[in-house]
Amino acid sequence: MSIDYTVLKDINPFIRMIRIKRSAVLTGKWRDIDNVFTYIPSGRASFVIDGKRYELKPGSAIIIPPYQTHLIVSHDNVPLVQYIFHFDFYERPERIHLESRDVLEQTGPAGIPEQENVLRNKVVVAEIPGNERNLLVSRFLDMYNEFEEHPHGYGLILKAGCMDILVRTLRATSLKPEKEKGTAGDTSGKSWIHIENAIDYIQKVGIHGDLDNTSIAKVVGVSANYLTKVFQDRLGMSLHRYIINYRLECAQRLLLTGKVNITEAAQETGFSSIHIFSKSFRETVGMTPSAFLDETVSREQLLVNIRDTISKDIAAESGGDDILKKKKQTDEFMP
Repeated sequence: MSIDYTVLKDINPFIRMIRIKRSAVLTGKWRDIDNVFTYIPSGRASFVIDGKRYELKPGSAIIIPPYQTHLIVSHDNVPLVQYIFHFDFYERPERIHLESRDVLEQTGPAGIPEQENVLRNKVVVAEIPGNERNLLVSRFLDMYNEFEEHPHGYGLILKAGCMDILVRTLRATSLKPEKEKGTAGDTSGKSWIHIENAIDYIQKVGIHGDLDNTSIAKVVGVSANYLTKVFQDRLGMSLHRYIINYRLECAQRLLLTGKVNITEAAQETGFSSIHIFSKSFRETVGMTPSAFLDETVSREQLLVNIRDTISKDIAAESGGDDILKKKKQTDEFMP
């Protein structure tokens, strides 16, 4: 069902955060205080929201309303790249100082201004037409640079870019959520509750907990066979595969810190041997752990080192051409 883009004619958007996220493996659950726009230029992933699964691929875009819990699971040998910005439809003095943050553990009323319910709390998923994808990407990257640099008038550029992207997305709302799959006769959504409880347990106990099908199923209160089946039906992967992906994502985070070597990352994330870890890493991420270190960690560490140096310079000086030059040099390394 298409959504009339004219609902945007009176908005005054405020962009809270813009980022580019690249993940070789992504398995996670989030809940944000604001609207979240995501465009997928590369990779594929399942976005699961309120028990409905949306399959996003290159060219797909999604708008998630505030405080809606969403699960994202990537499932492609190509790294998942997301162009993301967090926004309010209306700039309000009491909200412009709020930080964009995950509030997955927050309880109680969300406190969303009624004015923000422009899309009537609906998830919007669209397939951007091929002839408009370059325009959307160009607009997003322009916003990204403005957000990073903060030149005079950047807020107006962000507002204009946000409106442009939202209009193009709402005009293209044609992608439908994949028909929900489940066990026969399951119309109450109980299978999704079991998946949610399993994921909550996995994230709560972390990589040092009892992460195996039997232990997790026991905590959830169902059989291991049933739980792995509903994972396969709803998420497109077995519970065992989900656990492996979770461990690998944790391993990548550890490697990115630069504080552990490959053997230590394997041990820390619960793999029984370096051989099994390396094999799983290569099959899932598409490269060996060593290649990941060479290609990713060294690049990330270089960025951190450069940014730390610039931050120290800025703290010691009041500004000047040299600082601006260093900032521009840093941006050349940005993805």
